[in-house]
Amino acid sequence: MAHRTLRYLTAPAVVGFEEPFVDLLHDELATLGRRVERHPSLLVAVGGPAVISVHIDRHGFVPREQGRLGHAASALAGRLPAPSLAAAICRRSVGEIVYAYDSAPGDSLAEATISHSDHCGRGAGLDVVAHEFTDVAPGTPVAFKSAGTMTGGWLRGQIDNTICVALAMELIEHGFDATVIFTLGEEAGRSWRALASWFGEPTSRLIVLDTSPFDNPEPATSGVVVLRGADAGATFDMNATGRLAEAADGAGVRVVWKDRYLADAGRSLGRTELGRVVAETGGRVTGSTLQVPTTDYHTNHEATTLTAIQSVAEVLTRSADSPD
Repeated sequence: MAHRTLRYLTAPAVVGFEEPFVDLLHDELATLGRRVERHPSLLVAVGGPAVISVHIDRHGFVPREQGRLGHAASALAGRLPAPSLAAAICRRSVGEIVYAYDSAPGDSLAEATISHSDHCGRGAGLDVVAHEFTDVAPGTPVAFKSAGTMTGGWLRGQIDNTICVALAMELIEHGFDATVIFTLGEEAGRSWRALASWFGEPTSRLIVLDTSPFDNPEPATSGVVVLRGADAGATFDMNATGRLAEAADGAGVRVVWKDRYLADAGRSLGRTELGRVVAETGGRVTGSTLQVPTTDYHTNHEATTLTAIQSVAEVLTRSADSPD
């Protein structure tokens, strides 16, 4: 699992420019003998009736002018990042090595180190600088370079959502028969439409795999799984959520209910890919989420434990085998 994740991190997948990673996954699935469907914004490993979804895109940048970088997800969504988000991006990315790449084959074009500009984090928009990119064409994708590390049972890197992609591929390789939908554009809030449209008839069995950030390492250290009954936009299917909870109980895995955790802290429940699908389809497509707890959210050093990953794998396989 760790080896596959670290290998996947070397394949660039900046949101809006995921083609190199899609090609890699497509080739691996074909080698494993899975029937593969390729749709706009989706790669589908066709299997049994249980359906798992996992987004493959990651955060990154796009050059504008004179080495100044824009936030790729915000650019794709057609908006400027809010001041608080811009400040967080600056804080998370300063000093990181990044590389511009050809969006088709994924070949590296140039490398740079991100630095703050005088205006970074002031007002709407984003203004970080990579002076080595002054000759890189605007709109070229820019990815984080670090491939991640595995030490002391902790996996670190840009693992949102690479770790769940690796988990899904590991399970497929070992005979997991569910249909797995790999989505693109999630970090820009665009993946829900393609995901919802894939279903030809109503379903309540969609399980979305993702990471879930925490302010402290205890959830990841303890190997919990993270479940939700709802997000800020929609309530999830009670039966699907119940099957996940029962699978966790059967596996002896502790559950953290993220919606309750956030509500108890007086925080927003946030919005998820599944919540958007449920809301926009009027509940025609619904299900639940299963998440890996992490720390250092949306950085190039986001971290979780092998224990937490194994817990999610156990709960997922148990729930997929359970009857309706």
